[in-house]
Amino acid sequence: MEEEIKKLPDLRVSELVFLATQQPSNAVVKKDLLVEIEKYQMLPLYKKLVEQLKWEEDRQLSEKLRVENEKELTELNFKIKDAEENFGESEIREAFLAKSDYYCRIGDKDKAYSSYRQTYEKTVPLGQKLDLIFTVIRMGIFWMDHDIITRNLEKAKSLVEEGGDWDRKNRLKTYEAVYLMSIRKFKEASELYLDTLASFTSVEFIDYPIFVEYLVLTSMLHLDRVSLKTKVIDSPDVLSVIGDVPHLSELLHSYYDGEYNQYFVHLAHFSESTKNDRYLAAHSRFLTRELRILSYNQYLESYSSVRLESMSNQFGVSFDFIDRELSRFISAGRISCKIDRVSGVVETTRSDSKNSIVQKLSRVINV
Repeated sequence: MEEEIKKLPDLRVSELVFLATQQPSNAVVKKDLLVEIEKYQMLPLYKKLVEQLKWEEDRQLSEKLRVENEKELTELNFKIKDAEENFGESEIREAFLAKSDYYCRIGDKDKAYSSYRQTYEKTVPLGQKLDLIFTVIRMGIFWMDHDIITRNLEKAKSLVEEGGDWDRKNRLKTYEAVYLMSIRKFKEASELYLDTLASFTSVEFIDYPIFVEYLVLTSMLHLDRVSLKTKVIDSPDVLSVIGDVPHLSELLHSYYDGEYNQYFVHLAHFSESTKNDRYLAAHSRFLTRELRILSYNQYLESYSSVRLESMSNQFGVSFDFIDRELSRFISAGRISCKIDRVSGVVETTRSDSKNSIVQKLSRVINV
């Protein structure tokens, strides 16, 4: 039986670092982060934060961490020397891995990466190679070092093709999905999230409710209504945890059910939460805009024309807001309709292939 995969590095620390960067005056975040820094003996990270965030250095803490780092590394170097002199290749590899893991844990990215490369050279079994690469990918994501992440995702894919087991193949998909999402490749991320939903095991990397949150978000952006219903809304795996993420279930169902007033309320809450997510914060405005466009298109799909006033009431926003929104998205080619400002009516425009059906099925709202 394989050992449980270590949460190394602890990505909760990277979340706290992100929040401390976003909210430099938040004393609670700083306190929580310092607790983790002391717990994991993270002197290299602490020095970076002192410089980056202009913290006043706690010299007593720095000295304490320096002594701990020095003591631990002395012991690890002794174990490597002992293994090289008295034991076999397996023990030597384990000694090198322990040193690599320690550098990773304390936040010394460069030394950790160099040490992991040494350890990799001493690693023979395919499964152990993949596990080591996964740790390096997590370290890359901790620091959001795109070079480390992309190089090692490709290396992991190559190893998986050589014969990686089912669990590691799925683990790789989860890692790649989160990274793709973080660089705004939402469609590709959505496909990978859906592929691994029923077989999720990557608890060392991401909590399952958060995984489902990302799956729902990317799926809303890229699945049609039928697929969204069958693959997400009715999925037992999604249903088991969707209630653990505030506003997520309400956002999904109000969109699907066409309850646009409620949808906008939950979208506003959800938009705020993405600003505190280290993977989504850079895309928060983009995501909110795309989710609004999604709802406008779904709403207008039902009509050949509709009054702006009626539409503003449906979405719970002002007439001027909906007028500005539609004008902007029409100009950008994101919504296929035109506004007759004399009559205050939005008229939808569709491709010829749809027009014959629309003429029979569409409704005209004159409210």
